[in-house]
Amino acid sequence: MSPVAERLRMFPLGTVIFPYSGVPLRVFEPRYQALLDDVLSEECSFGSVLIERGFEVGGGDVRSPIGTRLRVLAHQDLSDGHRAIVVAGVERIRVLEWLEDAPHPWAMVERFDDPTEDISDLRGEVCSRLERMLAMASELGADTADVDLEVGDDPVAVSYQLASLIPVTPLDSYVLLGAAGPRERMRRAIEMLDDQIELIRLQLGGS
Repeated sequence: MSPVAERLRMFPLGTVIFPYSGVPLRVFEPRYQALLDDVLSEECSFGSVLIERGFEVGGGDVRSPIGTRLRVLAHQDLSDGHRAIVVAGVERIRVLEWLEDAPHPWAMVERFDDPTEDISDLRGEVCSRLERMLAMASELGADTADVDLEVGDDPVAVSYQLASLIPVTPLDSYVLLGAAGPRERMRRAIEMLDDQIELIRLQLGGS
């Protein structure tokens, strides 16, 4: 069955949020405050995509076509008038058409499912590299104590959860988000982690 297109509120960001991950956000721009009010009152989801060029504030940005459906897990009003929220990535989506910004962006989107693939041979490679990278980063003084490598069993969820732990640029994270499936995502993750490990090794003096 083909995915069904729907009109969805959108919150473009300068970062990538992966499905099956939780992320804190700070909402301060009036149009996204309005989006949050509507989402909370209707108890509905909204979408987010990466801003490829431009800025989160003011509009005029260039937005990526692949993103993530989000749900609000928690929210708090702050003393400065901003809002603190925690969102959960629900599923990957693809933007079919951008609509009006009234007052915030809207788009026609469809669900963008991953194929179910066996990644048992790649999961261990990614986890071992993440463990090595975290250990090396801690030698540089990074606080890695709260990084949790415990993930579930579903290969699609695991591929996103592990991808969310890799400290790369937003554009690299977007490459991981847009991968054709879990196996490609894990292979790209291995390449990125190898690059990170080599960079840290050089910072540690090439040992």
